[in-house]
Amino acid sequence: MNPPARDLAQYIANRSYIVVKAAVRAENEQGELLLIQHAEHGHWRIPVGQMRPGEAIEDTAHRELWEETGWTTHHMTLEGLHSGPNMRHLHASGDEEYYVIAMFRAQIVQDSLVESRVNSEAGLKFFDPKSLPKLNDLSRILLKYPRME
Repeated sequence: MNPPARDLAQYIANRSYIVVKAAVRAENEQGELLLIQHAEHGHWRIPVGQMRPGEAIEDTAHRELWEETGWTTHHMTLEGLHSGPNMRHLHASGDEEYYVIAMFRAQIVQDSLVESRVNSEAGLKFFDPKSLPKLNDLSRILLKYPRME
């Protein structure tokens, strides 16, 4: 009988990885921020995802925006790079990932087909940047939004 990999992890040294990601601050023409609601936890987040081998970081941002929201953009502006100890994710196995995240800003190309998903069960909604809902920790850090208790 072969034990599952998660059971073997306790006998193997923990590993640290560097993971490159792209995040998108997607806004509509009114300057409202597009957020995605997590189905299980209820918090909101911006589109963010991992870069694939051979992919340019801006292409990662375009892909993640489309995959997670259905929207596209003609142009993205790099706002900054985020890394450091607050960009750490610890897995239950003891392995840890340190993120390097390129943060982009984009105005989305609005169309009626995708717009019909906003405020529906799809979990997409536009918010005024001055009154954002409860964000996940990563989005809060990337948007430089203070913790709301």
